[in-house]
Amino acid sequence: ANGGRVILKVAASHLALAGSRAPVFTVQDVVVQESGTLQVVAHNLAGDSKTEVFLAQATLADVAGWLAEWHGRSWTVFVDFPAHGAPSPWDRLRGPSRPRRPDSL
Repeated sequence: ANGGRVILKVAASHLALAGSRAPVFTVQDVVVQESGTLQVVAHNLAGDSKTEVFLAQATLADVAGWLAEWHGRSWTVFVDFPAHGAPSPWDRLRGPSRPRRPDSL
């Protein structure tokens, strides 16, 4: 029963799965404003940038939804954070990641 809910959450997510075809956006900056909101600055591959303000409790799924809406032609998007890479909708369901030993790859 719980597995079904997990699959539904992933299916509803705007985050693209590894190996899928989807537009890529880079989140260049996230700034916490004095009001407690988050200001997110993102760029598409053409170099265009856009800024959006989110409530403090916004999730990565909220940001991905905004970016998919900006793109206008894709339900899912890849969201790249230069220091961290592109997350997957499965990531938050897996829990904290642990470093792998080279021989376990």
